[in-house]
Amino acid sequence: MEEIGVSPSPFRMRALALLRDKRVWAALLAAAVLLTAAVVWAAGSYHRAQARNGLNEFAPFANPALELMFPRLVIENEASRKILDAGIRDGMWTLHARGGTPPSLEVRLTNEGQRWFSGVGDQIVATFTAGTREATRIEELEDIFPSRRVRFRYRWTQYQSASAVLGAGLPEIGQEQEGEALFLYENGQWRPMHWTTPAFDEAVDQFKSLEPAPR
Repeated sequence: MEEIGVSPSPFRMRALALLRDKRVWAALLAAAVLLTAAVVWAAGSYHRAQARNGLNEFAPFANPALELMFPRLVIENEASRKILDAGIRDGMWTLHARGGTPPSLEVRLTNEGQRWFSGVGDQIVATFTAGTREATRIEELEDIFPSRRVRFRYRWTQYQSASAVLGAGLPEIGQEQEGEALFLYENGQWRPMHWTTPAFDEAVDQFKSLEPAPR
Protein backbone atom coordinates (compact mmCIF):
# COMPACT_ATOMS: atom_id res chain seq x y z
CA MET A 1 0.00 0.00 0.00
CA GLU A 2 1.45 3.34 -1.02
CA GLU A 3 1.88 6.06 1.59
CA ILE A 4 0.20 9.27 0.78
CA GLY A 5 2.68 12.19 1.23
CA VAL A 6 1.57 15.16 3.29
CA SER A 7 2.64 18.50 1.87
CA PRO A 8 4.06 21.01 4.39
CA SER A 9 1.70 23.81 5.23
CA PRO A 10 2.41 27.24 3.72
CA PHE A 11 3.10 28.62 7.21
CA ARG A 12 5.70 25.92 7.90
CA MET A 13 7.32 26.52 4.55
CA ARG A 14 7.61 30.24 5.24
CA ALA A 15 9.05 29.52 8.70
CA LEU A 16 11.65 27.16 7.26
CA ALA A 17 12.56 29.73 4.64
CA LEU A 18 13.02 32.38 7.31
CA LEU A 19 15.22 30.08 9.38
CA ARG A 20 17.46 29.53 6.37
CA ASP A 21 17.65 33.24 5.58
CA LYS A 22 20.94 34.64 6.96
CA ARG A 23 19.50 38.13 6.86
CA VAL A 24 16.95 37.15 9.50
CA TRP A 25 19.67 35.85 11.82
CA ALA A 26 21.72 38.99 11.24
CA ALA A 27 18.72 41.15 12.12
CA LEU A 28 18.05 39.13 15.29
CA LEU A 29 21.70 39.41 16.32
CA ALA A 30 21.67 43.16 15.70
CA ALA A 31 18.50 43.51 17.77
CA ALA A 32 20.08 41.54 20.62
CA VAL A 33 23.18 43.73 20.51
CA LEU A 34 21.07 46.88 20.54
CA LEU A 35 18.98 45.59 23.43
CA THR A 36 22.10 44.72 25.43
CA ALA A 37 23.60 48.14 24.69
CA ALA A 38 20.37 49.83 25.79
CA VAL A 39 20.35 47.88 29.07
CA VAL A 40 24.02 48.71 29.73
CA TRP A 41 23.43 52.39 28.88
CA ALA A 42 20.39 52.56 31.17
CA ALA A 43 22.31 50.94 34.03
CA GLY A 44 25.25 53.30 33.48
CA SER A 45 22.96 56.33 33.40
CA TYR A 46 21.31 55.22 36.64
CA HIS A 47 24.65 54.71 38.39
CA ARG A 48 25.93 58.09 37.18
CA ALA A 49 22.80 59.86 38.40
CA GLN A 50 23.11 57.98 41.69
CA ALA A 51 26.73 59.12 42.12
CA ARG A 52 25.94 62.74 41.20
CA ASN A 53 23.04 62.88 43.63
CA GLY A 54 25.14 61.18 46.29
CA LEU A 55 27.68 64.00 46.11
CA ASN A 56 25.13 66.81 45.94
CA GLU A 57 23.13 65.47 48.89
CA PHE A 58 26.24 65.03 51.07
CA ALA A 59 26.77 68.25 53.05
CA PRO A 60 30.55 67.87 53.54
CA PHE A 61 30.91 67.96 49.76
CA ALA A 62 28.11 70.36 48.83
CA ASN A 63 28.76 72.86 51.64
CA PRO A 64 32.31 72.12 52.79
CA ALA A 65 34.10 73.60 55.76
CA LEU A 66 37.19 75.54 54.71
CA GLU A 67 39.96 73.34 56.10
CA LEU A 68 42.51 76.12 56.38
CA MET A 69 45.12 76.34 59.13
CA PHE A 70 48.47 78.11 59.10
CA PRO A 71 51.07 79.44 61.59
CA ARG A 72 50.50 82.74 63.36
CA LEU A 73 54.25 83.42 63.12
CA VAL A 74 55.76 82.77 59.68
CA ILE A 75 59.16 83.17 58.08
CA GLU A 76 59.23 86.46 56.16
CA ASN A 77 59.94 86.03 52.47
CA GLU A 78 58.39 86.88 49.12
CA ALA A 79 56.40 83.64 48.99
CA SER A 80 54.77 84.10 52.42
CA ARG A 81 53.84 87.72 51.69
CA LYS A 82 52.30 86.68 48.36
CA ILE A 83 50.18 83.97 49.99
CA LEU A 84 48.98 86.24 52.80
CA ASP A 85 48.40 89.29 50.61
CA ALA A 86 44.80 88.40 49.67
CA GLY A 87 43.83 88.25 53.37
CA ILE A 88 45.30 91.72 53.89
CA ARG A 89 43.36 93.14 50.93
CA ASP A 90 40.20 91.46 52.18
CA GLY A 91 40.63 92.99 55.65
CA MET A 92 41.03 89.64 57.44
CA TRP A 93 44.47 90.22 58.97
CA THR A 94 47.51 92.46 59.12
CA LEU A 95 51.20 91.54 59.07
CA HIS A 96 53.74 92.80 61.59
CA ALA A 97 57.49 92.40 61.14
CA ARG A 98 59.25 90.81 64.11
CA GLY A 99 62.86 90.78 62.95
CA GLY A 100 65.04 87.97 64.19
CA THR A 101 67.10 85.44 62.27
CA PRO A 102 65.52 84.58 59.99
CA PRO A 103 63.12 87.56 59.87
CA SER A 104 59.54 86.67 60.70
CA LEU A 105 56.02 88.05 60.38
CA GLU A 106 53.16 87.91 62.86
CA VAL A 107 49.65 87.48 61.44
CA ARG A 108 47.14 89.47 63.50
CA LEU A 109 43.44 89.00 62.89
CA THR A 110 41.36 92.14 62.44
CA ASN A 111 37.92 92.55 64.00
CA GLU A 112 36.46 91.36 60.70
CA GLY A 113 38.90 88.49 60.55
CA GLN A 114 37.85 87.28 63.99
CA ARG A 115 34.36 86.64 62.60
CA TRP A 116 35.83 84.01 60.27
CA PHE A 117 39.06 82.81 61.88
CA SER A 118 40.27 81.91 65.35
CA GLY A 119 43.68 81.85 66.95
CA VAL A 120 44.29 78.38 68.37
CA GLY A 121 47.66 78.25 70.08
CA ASP A 122 50.21 79.26 67.47
CA GLN A 123 47.81 78.58 64.58
CA ILE A 124 45.22 80.59 62.66
CA VAL A 125 42.22 78.37 61.89
CA ALA A 126 39.26 79.02 59.57
CA THR A 127 35.88 78.54 61.26
CA PHE A 128 33.47 78.83 58.31
CA THR A 129 32.18 76.92 55.32
CA ALA A 130 33.81 77.85 52.04
CA GLY A 131 30.55 78.10 50.09
CA THR A 132 28.28 75.83 48.07
CA ARG A 133 29.08 73.66 45.08
CA GLU A 134 27.36 71.03 42.96
CA ALA A 135 28.44 68.07 40.89
CA THR A 136 27.19 68.65 37.34
CA ARG A 137 27.99 65.36 35.63
CA ILE A 138 29.83 62.08 36.07
CA GLU A 139 32.60 61.58 33.52
CA GLU A 140 33.72 58.09 34.51
CA LEU A 141 32.62 55.44 36.97
CA GLU A 142 34.45 52.28 38.00
CA ASP A 143 33.08 49.67 40.40
CA ILE A 144 35.50 47.57 42.45
CA PHE A 145 33.03 46.31 45.03
CA PRO A 146 32.59 47.42 47.77
CA SER A 147 34.12 50.64 46.45
CA ARG A 148 33.25 52.85 43.51
CA ARG A 149 35.64 55.36 41.95
CA VAL A 150 34.12 58.34 40.20
CA ARG A 151 35.57 61.11 38.06
CA PHE A 152 33.19 64.06 37.91
CA ARG A 153 32.73 67.70 36.95
CA TYR A 154 31.49 70.25 39.44
CA ARG A 155 31.11 74.00 39.92
CA TRP A 156 30.94 76.44 42.79
CA THR A 157 27.62 78.26 43.03
CA GLN A 158 28.50 80.57 45.94
CA TYR A 159 31.44 81.54 48.15
CA GLN A 160 31.53 82.95 51.64
CA SER A 161 33.13 86.39 51.37
CA ALA A 162 36.07 85.34 53.56
CA SER A 163 37.01 82.62 51.05
CA ALA A 164 38.66 85.43 49.09
CA VAL A 165 41.76 84.94 51.30
CA LEU A 166 42.60 82.03 48.98
CA GLY A 167 43.54 84.57 46.32
CA ALA A 168 43.68 84.21 42.56
CA GLY A 169 43.75 80.41 42.73
CA LEU A 170 40.13 80.29 43.89
CA PRO A 171 38.02 78.78 41.04
CA GLU A 172 35.49 81.16 39.51
CA ILE A 173 31.83 80.74 40.41
CA GLY A 174 30.03 78.77 37.71
CA GLN A 175 33.21 77.51 36.08
CA GLU A 176 33.29 73.72 35.82
CA GLN A 177 36.21 71.94 37.46
CA GLU A 178 37.34 68.33 37.66
CA GLY A 179 37.15 66.14 40.72
CA GLU A 180 37.46 62.52 41.81
CA ALA A 181 35.60 60.69 44.54
CA LEU A 182 35.61 57.34 46.29
CA PHE A 183 32.28 55.80 47.35
CA LEU A 184 31.82 52.82 49.68
CA TYR A 185 28.75 50.58 49.78
CA GLU A 186 27.29 50.64 53.30
CA ASN A 187 23.87 49.71 54.64
CA GLY A 188 22.41 49.21 51.20
CA GLN A 189 23.63 52.44 49.62
CA TRP A 190 26.71 54.10 48.14
CA ARG A 191 28.25 56.79 50.36
CA PRO A 192 30.97 59.28 49.35
CA MET A 193 33.95 58.75 51.64
CA HIS A 194 36.74 60.80 50.09
CA TRP A 195 37.12 63.26 47.22
CA THR A 196 39.66 65.56 45.65
CA THR A 197 38.92 68.81 43.82
CA PRO A 198 42.40 69.78 42.56
CA ALA A 199 41.87 73.43 41.59
CA PHE A 200 40.27 74.34 44.93
CA ASP A 201 42.54 72.06 46.94
CA GLU A 202 45.63 73.76 45.50
CA ALA A 203 44.32 77.18 46.55
CA VAL A 204 43.99 75.86 50.12
CA ASP A 205 47.22 73.86 50.12
CA GLN A 206 49.36 76.90 49.34
CA PHE A 207 48.97 77.90 53.01
CA LYS A 208 50.67 74.64 54.01
CA SER A 209 53.88 76.00 52.50
CA LEU A 210 54.03 78.83 55.06
CA GLU A 211 57.03 78.10 57.25
CA PRO A 212 56.53 78.59 60.99
CA ALA A 213 58.98 81.01 62.56
CA PRO A 214 60.72 80.25 65.85
CA ARG A 215 59.13 82.00 68.81
